[in-house]
Parts: sequence; structure tokens; C-alpha cells
Amino acid sequence: MIRLMQKTDLNIVSHIEQLVQTHPWTLSQFAESLESYQCTVIEKNGQVVGFCILQSVLDEANLLLMAIHPDQQGQGFGYKLLDESIQLLKNNPVQIFLEVRESNQPAIGLYEKSGFHQIDLRKNYYPNNDGSREHAIIMVKPCSDDFSQLFK
Repeated sequence: MIRLMQKTDLNIVSHIEQLVQTHPWTLSQFAESLESYQCTVIEKNGQVVGFCILQSVLDEANLLLMAIHPDQQGQGFGYKLLDESIQLLKNNPVQIFLEVRESNQPAIGLYEKSGFHQIDLRKNYYPNNDGSREHAIIMVKPCSDDFSQLFK
């Protein structure tokens, strides 16, 4: 089941984020996001196993953050969460942008399956725990037939 994130979800969402990110958001950042962004969660057997945070700006949206608990990855939860979260956007965006670590091949595969494609590379964007930095792949998903013609 996919639903809007609630304050009672913040601890588990923050825990999932800490499990999957090298530089996770803080609990207060998640709390603030509830007021400004579209925040959704996906449940399995009544337990939150993932979350998605989208920011709408006029006719565009940005995927700010998304994660599935490591024990639940590879079961289709990410695809379903992303697809349904996009459908819930109120502004019917023309396009959705995201950035992803160049090394995160499972996420890149998920985004490509969801209709995103690479449009640019942001060099040395993500910090790593060892002090090095990693490139970010910038991806876009056209959400209307008119816009998608620009990429053919």
C-alpha cells in the first residue's frame, strides 16, 4: 500500500535512510519535508519499507529522495512507489528531474524502467565517506507526449 507519509512514520523513514545513504537526511529534515513536499511511503504487511519525496515547482518536479529498506530491495517496491508517487503529484508536471550516484546501478536501472533517461553529468557532486567525490547522473522523465518529442 502506498500512502502519504505521516509524522508517525518519521523514525522508520529516517532509519531506512541511514541504512542506504552515506550522508543521510536528519530526522528534522524529514519533518520539515512533510510541510513542503509530497512525501509518500510504501508498506508491506502494515510496515513502512520505503519512502519517496518529490518537490513540485510550477510545471516540473524533482525527485529529492527515495529509498527502500535493504531487506526489501529487488521486489518491485521501488518501481511501484515511484510510479504511484508520480501519479499523486497535483501539478501534473511536464517533466521530472532527479540526480543519482553514477555507481548506483540498481537505482539507475529502476529509473530507466520508469521512463527516465540521462541528460547530463554533474562531476564530483556526491561526497563519499573516504573524502573522495562521485559524479551525479542527471535524469529526466517527460510526462507529456508533447515534451517527450523533444528527446527523440
